[in-house]
Amino acid sequence: MAARRGPRPRGHERAERASERAYRSLLGAYPGELRREYGDEMARCFRDLCREALDGGGGLALAALWARTLPELVRTAVKERSTMLTRDTYRIALGVALAAAFLLAWIDLAVGTIEEPEGLAMVAPIGFFAVPVIGAVIAYNATKTRGIAYRAAVGVALAVTFLLAFVNVAVGTIGSEGNPANLLYVGVPAVGIVGALVARFRPHGMARALFATALAQALVPVIALMIWKPPVTSGVLEVLGANAFFVALFAGSALLFRHAARDQATAGAGPRG
Repeated sequence: MAARRGPRPRGHERAERASERAYRSLLGAYPGELRREYGDEMARCFRDLCREALDGGGGLALAALWARTLPELVRTAVKERSTMLTRDTYRIALGVALAAAFLLAWIDLAVGTIEEPEGLAMVAPIGFFAVPVIGAVIAYNATKTRGIAYRAAVGVALAVTFLLAFVNVAVGTIGSEGNPANLLYVGVPAVGIVGALVARFRPHGMARALFATALAQALVPVIALMIWKPPVTSGVLEVLGANAFFVALFAGSALLFRHAARDQATAGAGPRG
């Protein structure tokens, strides 16, 4: 029968814990997404290596382990950061280009509709309902494996978007349903969709996308007032009040996404061994 090993020196345990803490700090060099997914596992593996080094060769073996680990950690962190920077730059540029193209096309369409108002009856329903349907299809694929807070945030955002579309087509938020100023509201859900694509549906990014959507919603009546310059009456105040209602709902969805991001961070941290 093998002889029982004696207790480990307390200095080894302190060195092991200190090495793990230092290694976890160095993991901050990696991108956040990779760190949340693999950070705990990497730290546990490194602690096991430290334990083996200390038990097998003491402090010199631990120093040798660090000498091998640090260059590799720096090399892989720089590589991952470079890869993510290239990918993020491309994604952001693509999102900005898509948003600019959509807004320019829609502004041109809105101006044409102002000149020929009879075209509004065909253009408005297409714009108001096509954008939410696209968002619903994208959201379905994005929420299948998400938590309750995330799905609730998506549900609120889609419900508000469809409500906004219905109100604008049925009665019109600004004036009547035939008012071409209501076409500006099509850009509101478009901002959310582009923001979601840029964020790759991650909760933190989705929160920013929905806050941007709320801002776009708030800017629509301001832009309409600047273009059409109507007299300030009780009708204008009613439009601002209705608009504030939608702004609050989009902001509420953003806060739910922020809550989902906190839940994800808590779950990613997990219990430490």
